[in-house]
Amino acid sequence: MKTKNYGIYTVKQLLTEYSTREIAALVKAGNLRRIMRGWYSGPDADPDIVRALKLGGRLGCLSGCAEYGLWVPRQAKTHVILPANANLPAAGFTEFHRCAAPQHSPVFDLEDCLYQAMRHHDAETGLIVLESALQLRRISYDQAKHLASRVQKKKMATYRFLDRGAQSGSETRVRLFFQRRGVSVHTQNRTAPGWVDLLVGNSWIVECDGREFHDSPSTFETDRERDLSNATAGYLTTRLSYRQIWHEWERTKQELSTILQRRRHRIPPRV
Repeated sequence: MKTKNYGIYTVKQLLTEYSTREIAALVKAGNLRRIMRGWYSGPDADPDIVRALKLGGRLGCLSGCAEYGLWVPRQAKTHVILPANANLPAAGFTEFHRCAAPQHSPVFDLEDCLYQAMRHHDAETGLIVLESALQLRRISYDQAKHLASRVQKKKMATYRFLDRGAQSGSETRVRLFFQRRGVSVHTQNRTAPGWVDLLVGNSWIVECDGREFHDSPSTFETDRERDLSNATAGYLTTRLSYRQIWHEWERTKQELSTILQRRRHRIPPRV
């Protein structure tokens, strides 16, 4: 049986390949499960999509963005989009939003998921998934700008910082910290030994780890060699871990602010 549509099947789809009796046999054998009226799941079905269907909705928002492979801040909840007139159930491990547009696929389209995330979550989170879609070339820059123009007015000040070069949500978060303070910052900037994540001001390099786990020993050595070369050229380098960016962000922001106050980043590097 071919996997289709995230391992989720409508009766109409199944009847193009199987008779009613064969479908019943697949259910009895455990190769198919009835989710709800008109919908079945195969053994490889995504459990979040199955949960969304059982709740009378569709997968979307941040969970939908993750399904499309975007960089999404870690979420403990499944994001389910319900019809506009539906009652919102108790949340638990699920976050619900309403949508007026009918949806027949078990997962909303990518642009819909992006707009839902941008509308229902804070501007930083929305910018992270939007830049991830842009970086992965899942949407064009014009599409990203159009989506940004539709958000609430209070969020537009953040979306003016939309950047094509962000390589991870960690990088977007740290870059936005500086931009909101009016500090000049360049993404994926080239220094003499190679490329760096962020160049703050004239000479402060900030590298952002988008992963929870350490790199290989060879990558570790390469990074340290580059740090030494940049230091010789007059650059200050700060490396931020995933934990510092996502689990200790308030403390990290305070320490970054202290460095900014010393104005070390304004000193130009040596040629």
